[in-house]
Amino acid sequence: MHEHDLLATSWTWAGDEPIADRVRAVGDAGFAGLSLSLDDLHEVRATTGFAALRRVLDRAGIVWVQLGPLDRWWSHDGRTTDDDADRGVVLEAAATLSAWQVVVRADPGVVPTSPASMTADWIELATQAGQVGAQLVLEPEPWSNLPTIERASRFVAAAGHPNGGLLLDAMHTLRGGSTLSSVAQGVSPAVLAAVELSDGLLHTPSGLTLAEESRSARHLPGAGAWDLPGLVRVVRDLGFDEPWGVEVRTAAHRAMPLADALRTAAAATRAVLDAADAFGQPAAPAMPTTPAPTSAVDFEPTVPPRSVLPRRRHDSDTGAPA
Repeated sequence: MHEHDLLATSWTWAGDEPIADRVRAVGDAGFAGLSLSLDDLHEVRATTGFAALRRVLDRAGIVWVQLGPLDRWWSHDGRTTDDDADRGVVLEAAATLSAWQVVVRADPGVVPTSPASMTADWIELATQAGQVGAQLVLEPEPWSNLPTIERASRFVAAAGHPNGGLLLDAMHTLRGGSTLSSVAQGVSPAVLAAVELSDGLLHTPSGLTLAEESRSARHLPGAGAWDLPGLVRVVRDLGFDEPWGVEVRTAAHRAMPLADALRTAAAATRAVLDAADAFGQPAAPAMPTTPAPTSAVDFEPTVPPRSVLPRRRHDSDTGAPA
């Protein structure tokens, strides 16, 4: 099987420990990348600074750095200084951390912006991200103004900026109604730039909205009902390969010690990728039929069959042993 670069999204490695300790745990679990949330970025900027964080990332072996997601990047009524601060901290961090990508969300508002009216802002931000060495990628969500991966692909392709790309999140894609076939036909290979893997139940749990499911029911890859190996093969055919984002968020995952949670998430994702690698390969040889050696722990003395046990001599009159 191939070796794969994995990227832990911010939810996968969230915790109460200091960020430097959490970064080390990500590296120790075998991840080659991570994503930093806006909360993490503001905390680092206000405390240790981005240069110090870059040194922590280097020591942990982290080579893929993704930032975001950034909200409200488009022109809109009610723009606040917080919106500008978020944009500024992301671009500053991208420059110092040598970030690979900056992720942005579509508009989830009740009265969403027209995607066409966001094009000029997308082009401006893609240019700014490129100036600090990062690619701008859009993450569509089913409850946003770009609810499907196919529509988001058309938006990015139509905008035409060479530094713009698309993030395919397994949960958002499949809950948005897409199928493996529609992804293969409707996503432009030229814009697919990132993939995040998680698993889910056959249907959204009763009582949860899609957004709530996304925040609380992202199961380990391979632990749900979705054909993730099939999805991996589809995006590979579209030209994507490495790193594979891992986004897990359940109550059980959050309850585990961070090191254990990260190792479990990495192992589960590698199993899915191995299954995708194995598709179309020759069948594995049959298991050997010779008995396996008996371990000392399980060994029990062999008792001869009753028919060959030595006959005990009895007194013919009383039946008592002689």
